[in-house]
Amino acid sequence: MNYFYYIVLAIVSYFIGNITWARIIAKANSGDITKSGSGNPGTLNTWRAFGFWPGVLTFVLDMVKGVIPCLVAYFLFKHIDGCNGEIAVYVAGFSVVLGHIFPVLFKFKGGKGIATSVGVFLVANWLVALILFLVMFISMLFIKYASILTIGFVIVMSIVEICLCSPANWINYILISGILVLVLYAHRKNIARLLTGKENKTELLKMIKGLKKNKE
Repeated sequence: MNYFYYIVLAIVSYFIGNITWARIIAKANSGDITKSGSGNPGTLNTWRAFGFWPGVLTFVLDMVKGVIPCLVAYFLFKHIDGCNGEIAVYVAGFSVVLGHIFPVLFKFKGGKGIATSVGVFLVANWLVALILFLVMFISMLFIKYASILTIGFVIVMSIVEICLCSPANWINYILISGILVLVLYAHRKNIARLLTGKENKTELLKMIKGLKKNKE
């Protein structure tokens, strides 16, 4: 295994993860996402603070941020001697999620990694990830705790990918588990609030209805 290329991939992917779209979009809307709502530079807080479309844009761009390094890594590394495209996907995936949650450029204060993880899993297993994402989104219309669904998405995808992972690519077991641990750690306060019944509700239907009213 050519470790040099993997190290370069990890570093580049980490700094791609440092690109915090919620901060950029909030600034474009003359705001500071870290001083709005929960202060979390992520999709839901951007949505609550600046509206539906800024929130959607944040999610899409954070997801693409996970897709690009993983996709490039897969196609590039499978043509490099001593490298493995499947392993490269999760080296890039773990690193970009790490960079999103703990960005050195922002004093290690980042988002919670859901959208970026969705992007990573879409590259690793697009069909299962897409189906699970659609189930999660539809369920969000009825289940008022987005954190349950988003955490559940990462847990289920991690289990699926670990089960499908080839024993020859054993390092992916560690990388996939690493992504799961990162996301769970980033949601530790949400988990604590869920256990005590104090978690914030996400009224997705009300948000959508509010958007329709604004258009009228």
